[in-house]
Amino acid sequence: MDVVVNGTAPMSPSPSQPSHEPQVNGFHHDPTIERLEQELPMVFDGQIPLGDLVSRVVQSIYAELVEHADT
Repeated sequence: MDVVVNGTAPMSPSPSQPSHEPQVNGFHHDPTIERLEQELPMVFDGQIPLGDLVSRVVQSIYAELVEHADT
């Protein structure tokens, strides 16, 4: 027996509509931001380790400080 919500019976999910999405009044709504973020692939191409980045920044700042100290 289907439960009637606000005067309408919920529709059964069709193959084109995923059943894991929330339904309100029998209609599928857009997925949440959290759900969309979970579906994004992890991409690590072109990334450098944080330690290397910090080291480069510190070396650059140190070189500028030494240059200012010499003048």
